Amino acid sequence: MPYSIDVERKGSSRLAEAKTGCPATSENLKSGPCVNRVGNRKQRENHMAHNIERRNGKDSIVFAGATPWHRLGKQINEAFDAATALKEGGLDFTVSKVGLQTVDGFKLENRYALRRDDTKDVLGVVTDFYKPLQNTEAFSFFDGVFGKGKARYEVAGVLGKGERVWLLAKLPGDFEVAGRDVVGKWLLLTNGHDGNEPIRAKFTPIRVVCQNTLNAALRGTDSEVRVQHIGNVPGKLELAGKLMKQAGVYFDDIQAVFSGFAKRSLKSAGLREYAARVVTGEAAAPKWDDLSGPARGSIEKIEELHETGRGHDIKGVRGTLWGAYNAVTEWVDHTKTTDDLKYLAIGRGGELKQRAFEVAQELAVSSN
Repeated sequence: MPYSIDVERKGSSRLAEAKTGCPATSENLKSGPCVNRVGNRKQRENHMAHNIERRNGKDSIVFAGATPWHRLGKQINEAFDAATALKEGGLDFTVSKVGLQTVDGFKLENRYALRRDDTKDVLGVVTDFYKPLQNTEAFSFFDGVFGKGKARYEVAGVLGKGERVWLLAKLPGDFEVAGRDVVGKWLLLTNGHDGNEPIRAKFTPIRVVCQNTLNAALRGTDSEVRVQHIGNVPGKLELAGKLMKQAGVYFDDIQAVFSGFAKRSLKSAGLREYAARVVTGEAAAPKWDDLSGPARGSIEKIEELHETGRGHDIKGVRGTLWGAYNAVTEWVDHTKTTDDLKYLAIGRGGELKQRAFEVAQELAVSSN
């Protein structure tokens, strides 16, 4: 649903998932801000497995609170401001459009390298129409949601050589499912510097007890906006921030949906059927004998997490559709993810969690 030529609000598409680290609330932390290195030598040597940039011997990610699953980057006790995010997260770089030419000196018309100014790495190839959005400008988006200078960030980082950056901020207030299971409200912003990715901002619920990101694109609810790198990008980003400020109804809607999941009981046979549909993508669960070995293993892992996973002992979780849905998100976020942070953001991981949400919605509605 376009609001301008290239500003969209997305509610029904498979959205990029928010979890790009393992953020934690910091209200109960009493000590002042301090910065610590996280991760031993072996863990830092494996940073490329998560596609987190490593520059000048430092991992380009900063986070507040508990140590995230990848154990990389800098840890700060409290949520931080934009200046800290830019410096400590490695986002303090700019990009420029540079003309291209062949090796024999022939200039290419309407083709430019999108080059990082500090490292001179070429991040993509663009045309005249492309307008870079600097990382410092990206933070202005949050002014439209929080108010100027009021945004507090929990995670910020860089992927690849700078092709993508992300910021994750905590919104005021949480909500509860089944009376005790707390879900936090978050806002994610990603900015691409490769010429392909738009600027994306979306609301993201995160389950506090386990830091699972609950991929939940509601049909008819505006949970994401996108801004293409064309025209007056800063102005359109300001408009997008205002649009999202008006769209807080998303969390009211998603709370009602999650509460419906918690009211739907699920026996062992129903749990296996649900997990099979999520893993295989089939409209109806295939027979067990027809499943591949890896598919069976994935289903059994989801069943195990339903019984023993994080938060399973909260009253009203185990034995419900809510517990089954969170077993899938934990499987994706904390068990299955081994390759790349983009797996969680725009790849198979995000798709699996969105499918888990949609199948759960279907089951919850059919039980009414």
